[in-house]
Amino acid sequence: MPSAENEAKLLSDPMSSMDDISLGEAVRQARKGRGLSLQTVAEGVGISTGLLSQIERGISSPSIRNLRAICEVIGIPFLSLFAETDSASREAGIIVREARRRTVDFGDKGMVKSFLTAHDEGALQVMEIVLDPGGGSGEESYAHEGEECGVVLSGKLELWVEDDRFVLAEGDAFHFESRRLHRFRNLGNEQSRVMWVTTPPVW
Repeated sequence: MPSAENEAKLLSDPMSSMDDISLGEAVRQARKGRGLSLQTVAEGVGISTGLLSQIERGISSPSIRNLRAICEVIGIPFLSLFAETDSASREAGIIVREARRRTVDFGDKGMVKSFLTAHDEGALQVMEIVLDPGGGSGEESYAHEGEECGVVLSGKLELWVEDDRFVLAEGDAFHFESRRLHRFRNLGNEQSRVMWVTTPPVW
């Protein structure tokens, strides 16, 4: 929560230390946390759904009047939005909230990677990989410098390391040197999820 000094400053000039993207994200999180749709909140405030969407995406700056009305409809104190953005500032570079994960969809490979590390400058790259049935890294094995390890969170994974084939189920883990040729795919009929760690990061 804002300190007493910061609260007084916010009351006199509530928009002074906030950018539109941070404010919009705080509004979106508050609305979704109460299970309210864009339409419900927009109608309660008396603005269009499109404008509220733009506010949440940081495209439009809300007036103080509209911002107070949004808080009233959602059912939260006005200053709680500023506590959310203060928290986001403290979390930067440390915490990765699920809604803010960097995600790459590999399309026809049936694979989506979500990055769990807060930045790219470190020695580790941690991902949650979701594989559709039959989805994976492809038919060709590949290699690179470093090491990797992981654990199957759900489903079934086929992992090839050079000429050795392994079938892993939920809870099974792996660890190998990345310079060894490897590839992987989902063997099951449902999505599989794998926590995957590489060092150094690979792009």
